[in-house]
This record gives sequence, C-alpha cells and structure tokens, in this order.
Amino acid sequence: MNIITLFASPGACSLVTMIAMETAGADYQITPVVLSEGIHKQPAYLNVNPKGKVPALRLNGQVITETPAILTTLNSHYPAAGLLPQNRSQAEILADLCFVASGVHPLVTRFCKPELIASEAASETIKNRAETELNRLFELVNQRLKSQSWWYGENWSAIDGYWFWVMRRLSRCQFGLAAFEAMQRHYQANLSLPAVQQALEREKTM
Repeated sequence: MNIITLFASPGACSLVTMIAMETAGADYQITPVVLSEGIHKQPAYLNVNPKGKVPALRLNGQVITETPAILTTLNSHYPAAGLLPQNRSQAEILADLCFVASGVHPLVTRFCKPELIASEAASETIKNRAETELNRLFELVNQRLKSQSWWYGENWSAIDGYWFWVMRRLSRCQFGLAAFEAMQRHYQANLSLPAVQQALEREKTM
C-alpha cells in the first residue's frame, strides 16, 4: 500500500490540504518543510517540488502541487467524502478554486509578507494596495455568505476550508475583518468542525 505524504509547513496554506485529508479520513503522514527555516529552498525538498513551495502531496507515487490540483485530486480519490460538490459544474468549481488560489491568496501574501516581493521602501505601498483589493473582494464574498452557511449553500466543501485558511492567516497579520460579519460567522463554523480541529492539532506537531 502506498503511503500518502503531505509536505507541509506550519501556518502555510498546506493547512487547506490537511483539512481536506482529515475530512476524507485519509491515512497520511506529514513531512515538515518549515518555510521559516528555509527548508523549501534546500536540495532535498527541491527534488520533491522544484518550485520550492508547499504544499506538495505524494499520492500513488506521483507528486502533486498547487492547492486546486491537490483538492480536485483528493476529491477524485475520496469520492464519498464530498470534498467538492457533485451538483455544480466542473467549470464553476475550477473558477472558484482559481479565484481563491490566484485572486485572493497572492493578495494575502502581499499583505502579510510584502517584503517577499518588494524592497523595504516599497513594502508598505504593496501592503496597502493588497489591503484595498482584499477589502473589495471580501465585500463580494461576505455578500455571498450572508444568505448561506457555506460556499455552495448547505454543504461544506474544501473551498470552505481554503477560505478558513485565508481568514486565519489574515487575522494573524492584524488585517481588519470586523466589517465582514458573514465571513466571521463562516470562520467560526469552520473552526467548530472536527476535521478542522484535527488539522490544527496536527499542524502543531510540525
């Protein structure tokens, strides 16, 4: 039997995959790749994922990178878990995953770690611009969540887990979230889920 291995770092978006794996009841092991220690830049990890990013998932002998690809693969691997909805088109699901992964996630990085992409002199400008755009997008998401419990209505999906990470990461960077009441309710609902609690506990062991 092939061992499923997740390469992850505490605080990073690898938590999204951990939440999905816990929801699916997957038997997996974690290989820590602690970003703050630069392990993602070392040859041993670059042999796994030359992009030098987390997460990476080794499943059935294949290494899968990028959160949307990982989540869609896990959805296929654990169809009974309901990680992604069956009553929505693949195009809609892919668009939503890409919205979070490429539309929101990079802005989170620019707000929390502007020094990664800009000089010290320019980092405050980068952070402020990211904050402005995040607030604009959050208005859309908050409106969506006002009338429903989860991203797709009454049933949780892995995209809700991704949004939980967005909120958690920004709250730890002192981003102002008080105006987005529906998103805060959504965050607390995620936090109460056993799979989320289990993922957070496993993250502490890295």
